Amino acid sequence: MPEWLSDPPNSRYWLWAALAILTALIGLQRRHRTWFFLALGSGVVLLFLALIDYFWQSPREQAVERMHAIIQAVQQRNPDACVQHIADTIAYQGEHAQPVRLTREQLRQAAFWHLLRQFDVRVAAWDFAREDATRPDPNTVEIGFLAKGEAEGKQVPFYIRAAFTRQPDGSWKLSQLQSFDPLKRQKERRSLPGFPP
Repeated sequence: MPEWLSDPPNSRYWLWAALAILTALIGLQRRHRTWFFLALGSGVVLLFLALIDYFWQSPREQAVERMHAIIQAVQQRNPDACVQHIADTIAYQGEHAQPVRLTREQLRQAAFWHLLRQFDVRVAAWDFAREDATRPDPNTVEIGFLAKGEAEGKQVPFYIRAAFTRQPDGSWKLSQLQSFDPLKRQKERRSLPGFPP
C-alpha cells in the first residue's frame, strides 16, 4: 500500500471534510442535485481514506507502535519483551564518538535493567511527530521523539532518534538508537544513564 494512502497527513482529512461540507451547504442553498452528488462523492473519498489508514499501517506507524511496545517493556522492567522488538544487533550512539554495537543478549543482560529496578525509574515517551520521521531507504524508517526517565523526583529528558529496519519476515525492528539533548535536538548528543552496558 502506498504511504500517501496508508499514512496520510491530517490536512488531507480536513481538506476532504471541508470539501464535503462546503458542497453539501452549496447543495442546500441551490437545491441542485449535482452539489449533493459532489458532497456524497467527497464523503465517500473521506471514508475510503479513513478505512485505508485504519486497516493498513505505514512503516512509520509500525515503528511508532514498536517503540511504544519497547517503552512499555522498559517501564515494566521486562527485558525479554523489550528485545522482541529489537534487531539481532543494535547500534547505540550517545556522547560516544563512534556507535556502540550491541546484540540482543547483551541488551537482555545489561546493567541498565538493574538500575531501572534499583531506582524505580519511570520512563515515558511522547511527541512522535510525523515531521520527525524520515525514510533513508525503502527498508529503513527513522523516527524522532521526546522521552524522559524520572526517579527520586528528578527528571532526565532526551530527544531520541530511532531507526527501524525491515527484517526478512517483513516486520520492522529497532536497529539504531541515538540520544540527544531535548532542546538542542541533533546538535548535542547526550548518553542515556547506564546505557549501553
